Amino acid sequence: MSTFIEARGIEKAFMGVKALHGVDLDVHVGEVLALVGANGAGKSTLMKILAGAQPPDAGTIAIDGGSVSFGRPQDAQDCGISTVYQELMIVPDLPVVENVFLGALKKNRFGLLDWPAMRVEAGRILSTLGFSASVDALANTLSIAEMQLVEIAKTLTRQSRLVIMDEPTASLAKEEVENLFKIVRRLSAEGIAIIFITHHLNEIFEICDRAVILRDGANAGNARIAELTENELVSMMLGRSVTANVDRSGTALRQDEIVLSARGITRAPSLHGIDLTLRRGEVLGIAGLMGAGRTELVRILFGADPADRGTLEAKGRVGYFGSPRAALDAGLGLAPEDRKGEGLILPLSIGQNITLSSLKKHVGPLGLKLGDEASKARDLAAQLQVKHASLDQAVGELSGGNQQKVVLAKLIGAGVDIYLLDEPTRGIDIGAKEAIFDLIWSLTETGASVILISSDLSELLRLCDTIMCLHLGRVTQTHRRSHFDLNAIMLGVMGKEEHAPARKAVV
Repeated sequence: MSTFIEARGIEKAFMGVKALHGVDLDVHVGEVLALVGANGAGKSTLMKILAGAQPPDAGTIAIDGGSVSFGRPQDAQDCGISTVYQELMIVPDLPVVENVFLGALKKNRFGLLDWPAMRVEAGRILSTLGFSASVDALANTLSIAEMQLVEIAKTLTRQSRLVIMDEPTASLAKEEVENLFKIVRRLSAEGIAIIFITHHLNEIFEICDRAVILRDGANAGNARIAELTENELVSMMLGRSVTANVDRSGTALRQDEIVLSARGITRAPSLHGIDLTLRRGEVLGIAGLMGAGRTELVRILFGADPADRGTLEAKGRVGYFGSPRAALDAGLGLAPEDRKGEGLILPLSIGQNITLSSLKKHVGPLGLKLGDEASKARDLAAQLQVKHASLDQAVGELSGGNQQKVVLAKLIGAGVDIYLLDEPTRGIDIGAKEAIFDLIWSLTETGASVILISSDLSELLRLCDTIMCLHLGRVTQTHRRSHFDLNAIMLGVMGKEEHAPARKAVV
């Protein structure tokens, strides 16, 4: 099989932090190549370099044996490389035909735009992809699956020889995924190479010919899918030297006291029959990839979104909370994933943010007791070691780690004893992470319970008593600390159910 593109020694750093360390990549003509790696492995950075969206700091790229250099995406497109991004590059107010030829409009011999020819060609290509809508329909009237077909058609009008598909099935229903796979197989048969990025194991083993695995920005493996098992693939992704079971000292878990119980939580299209149990002093981790339904679940528990069906019992109270305020009053608090947009009011001061959820505790007969409020804010800022010049400083001026501490201080001040923490360490430095880890442990020592969402499995393994794996809105596996297994948990978040046999590709 001849090689279309060769990348050698690709390096890339952002603000001194290395994202890629001498990565090599070959893509053969007509193959479907899985690019695999955990979050932060460097997949997106490498693809942006191949697509001409970012220049490498070092390394070489060759096409058909000849050296190339991409200064912009158009350079990569001119060499036959196109990308179908997860966030589709569709202009919603333009018709389908204009989206198909966006950036490559055809002209007739008089130098005028040749709309009849473009309509015919767009219709021909789209019909081969199973697209049934009119080429004159506005893109904003299409489904996500139809928009994706328009994006694929766009790559075919440009005579692409390599199509990069970044999480192409993330928003598709099962039948739409099957149609996409038919298209991928047809493109491959026509000699077009595909780089297929997905976190779903079943898709890798169903559609891909070979896998290149990245770990921490470096090559970690390269093998034909027919020669791999799921466990071998996950081992290369994570590294065999990783220790799964790390002791959590001083655990306060009380096995017999259930503080929160949910059964059959369903909210279309994100969640399907979720069961969970949280005990006093427990840290329950929720592991899952993008689209698994983790954030949707805690928002329902917090009363921010309604459930379609299912039951909830929290601290003896039966029924869902009608609002976040009701949940807070019952002792449940949410630290949202988007701390700047949903957890804080950035123009307000640090002190005002800390007391935002507990203002009624500082109200006297003549109104808000400002001295009492300021004293409480000062105590909480000190307890969480928030680094600040003054409590009057705008919270938006703080670092990410200190902003996260303010979010947690707000919940502590509100008297919460069930904490719903959605990616609490995302985007913060190691020191701030350690402080938050210590805080979580100290909260459980006082009898509080924590539901922890994290995309970093090492955090969950270190902090949690129980880890529940979600995949596409369903619980696939649940692991107690005494039986933590890193490979099994990774398989769970990628869709393997607890007692399902491991797959090996069928040749």
